[in-house]
Amino acid sequence: MKQTLALLGAAATAAAVQPPNVMMFIVDDLRPEISQGYEQHHMKTPNIDQLAKEGTVFNRAFCQQAICGPTRNSFMSGRRPQRTQSWNFINSFRDVGPNWVAFPQYFKNNNYTTLGTGKTYHPGIPKNNDEPLSWSQDRPYVSIPNTLPCDKSEICPIEGHNLTDFSDGANLQAALDDLDYMVKKGGPFFLAYGAHKPHLPWVVPKEHWDQYAPTENISLPLHEAAPEGMPPIAFTYETDGQSKLYAFNVSHPVPYPAASTAFPANFTKTLRRGYYAAVSFTDSNIGLMMKALKDHGVYDNTIIALIGDHGWQLGEHNVWGKHTNFELGTRVPLIIKAPGKTPGFSNSLVESVDLYPTIAKLAGLPFPDDVDGVDLTPIMDDNSKVINDAVFSEYPRCPPNVTEPWGDKTSCVHTAKQNFTVMGYSVRTDEWRYTTWMWWDGVNLVGDFSRPPVGEELYSHAGDTEDDFNTFENVNVVNVPANQQVVKDMRSRVEKQWKKN
Repeated sequence: MKQTLALLGAAATAAAVQPPNVMMFIVDDLRPEISQGYEQHHMKTPNIDQLAKEGTVFNRAFCQQAICGPTRNSFMSGRRPQRTQSWNFINSFRDVGPNWVAFPQYFKNNNYTTLGTGKTYHPGIPKNNDEPLSWSQDRPYVSIPNTLPCDKSEICPIEGHNLTDFSDGANLQAALDDLDYMVKKGGPFFLAYGAHKPHLPWVVPKEHWDQYAPTENISLPLHEAAPEGMPPIAFTYETDGQSKLYAFNVSHPVPYPAASTAFPANFTKTLRRGYYAAVSFTDSNIGLMMKALKDHGVYDNTIIALIGDHGWQLGEHNVWGKHTNFELGTRVPLIIKAPGKTPGFSNSLVESVDLYPTIAKLAGLPFPDDVDGVDLTPIMDDNSKVINDAVFSEYPRCPPNVTEPWGDKTSCVHTAKQNFTVMGYSVRTDEWRYTTWMWWDGVNLVGDFSRPPVGEELYSHAGDTEDDFNTFENVNVVNVPANQQVVKDMRSRVEKQWKKN
């Protein structure tokens, strides 16, 4: 009897000290327009709202490049684009760091079972979703593309289909199967589910489109024009490589900076409704995974993190998409719930590249070697804590003529990194965003600091609590005499951050 009790006690102790599991939600094109914590009430996201209530909301989190492949190469490797040299859809961090230990790989190396589905890494960069390095080979990595028809429209509300007929639903089912396998296997796990939506096209179950009826009630952006005084190089004249957008067989050219080129109001509202529906679809899938974690009895001992790979502009500044260094292109939702941590809200400046070392620390693992991010757990313990006094983003440009509207509809994604024309370096501090567009040195793969910049931007964020997507970055104040010391200080920050590389 005593021996039996001793064995039971040992088993209970072992269960109590098992390292926490990790559940990663990586969402494509998700802007932080969420009710709980972000005070944005346009979208219906009850499951993300619940996660925000239970975790720490990082209200001012920023990606390192506002496009899918490079940002994922950055936060999934723990290195900035200036180190990964992944600025396009050609190169991955494995080209320069074949022996770097990536985010999921670090957990795999520390006796976690690591499995993933959907869009975690960008398809093809690195190859095969970084298998077998990042992922355990117990089960195959599953990434099922969309096959449902969506002709002449970015928006396709579809009814009469099962959840698994949608790519995100099929990838979710694979993740649920992975979870079931890992719980039965035992030991700590790292599971990543990458949701494609709200990336275009917005192919969703019709029930999510119906949540936002009628279209007339959808709000419009207040400033459908580029920032006053903005250099042309800062603007993007395409949406994911498209020069036109379609909605139910109606099309309009992607706007230029002038307000006169903005979409008609009803077209803008329809597109916004499509985006909102796609976000609600992803929220529903996240809810199903959170329920499964509870049903398996592992929810309370699981670190759950949600991150958007970059922001997305829904007509603000007349921009539709990302591919910029503006606030709404680079700002991302970041929520982390961890066992033993009190829910909270932080206005501290943080970066996507901080995710990897933070989750490692929360799991009780040593700080990973040679990564660029910082540990954010001090902020989770004290929400008033400030770790970064500035955050950094960058974006290349490949125009044939920098003085005219940018004619490259590919966002440099198919341009060899040696052949970029300009690189935009952006610094965000507590009260300012400064961006300098520098001629590219294709030999040293860095901006040419010996030449005057192609253009500069300075935007005031004084008083910005991030709950207003319309008020800020509407006037470039880089040439205002009273701001010249700020400009000088920001230029120094750019040099310190990038010239060293």
